[in-house]
Amino acid sequence: MALRIGKKRIFFGLSFLSILTLTLALLLLWFLISPRLRQIHPLLPLLVALGLALFISVVVGGLILLFFSSITERDFLFPHGKKQVTVKVLFPLVTGLATLLGISRERVKNSFVEVNNSLVKATRRRIVVKRILLLLPHCLQNFDCPYRVTSTFANCQGCGKCPIGSLIGLAERYKADIAIATGGTLARKVVREKRPSVIVAVACERDMVSGIQETYPIPVYGVLNQRPNGPCFNTSVDLKRVEQALKFLRREDED
Repeated sequence: MALRIGKKRIFFGLSFLSILTLTLALLLLWFLISPRLRQIHPLLPLLVALGLALFISVVVGGLILLFFSSITERDFLFPHGKKQVTVKVLFPLVTGLATLLGISRERVKNSFVEVNNSLVKATRRRIVVKRILLLLPHCLQNFDCPYRVTSTFANCQGCGKCPIGSLIGLAERYKADIAIATGGTLARKVVREKRPSVIVAVACERDMVSGIQETYPIPVYGVLNQRPNGPCFNTSVDLKRVEQALKFLRREDED
């Protein structure tokens, strides 16, 4: 059984450290309030301690299942639980701790995207792949191109100066809808209109993480863009990674 850790170690390392910090904080809180609880009822401190122990056990157990599902890309998770835990609970805790430790948020977000993709792979059999949406940022188009594709991809001339033409070809090959977004508001509008069952998204770390959060519970497989000219200007993307994502999602769907 192959273990795929790589960049995920940042997210999971901070996750376990966050849970440890939370546990110590709860123990300290219990220690401070237990005399007052004992005044109310002699057994109340014990009951509160058992409740806290149960809570911590559930959180740690869930994190362990997430960890093994991510590094093995096998499904050890309860239905519908994994993304809610990672997006709603773990990510805010991890980013807060990363800030305190002086760790770059971009590194944490990059690690989070890798974890998210692994969990999409792990839970592939749960995903009903009816409609794939390939969602792209407008900065992939060459800035000097006179044929703007933000309104329609039919304007693309396929000149090869940017990856848009190749991405259109991939979308056609794997029977995916394709859309380009100039910002988060338009991206949300596109998702509402096209109603995809799964999304393959290309974006920077910041937009990718916010997109994964905002489109929940729709699964999102993220491919981070490349920014040789800085953010939001003539960016690029690894076309092989985009094709691998589309091929993976379509593979079992067509078996």
